[in-house]
Amino acid sequence: MRALFASVVILSSVAMIPAAYAASLTMTGTVKSISVGHKQLKLSNGDTFVLPANFKDDGIKAGEKVKVSYQKSSKNLEAEMVTIVK
Repeated sequence: MRALFASVVILSSVAMIPAAYAASLTMTGTVKSISVGHKQLKLSNGDTFVLPANFKDDGIKAGEKVKVSYQKSSKNLEAEMVTIVK
């Protein structure tokens, strides 16, 4: 019984490792440029994000401060949500 319990604990711990890496990251910065047509948002610090296919432009323009929730993929920073910081 102890061996079974230990196996379950180890397997559940290993199964949670990918979930930890899937957590969204956040960054706050000033918009340098945005192109909804090209699905791209560039911040003044040089980071460029790929916007999601369902992105709706809420009037975000250059010079505004935004908060970006994103995931890192192998090549891109993929924005999940972009909100204007007041």
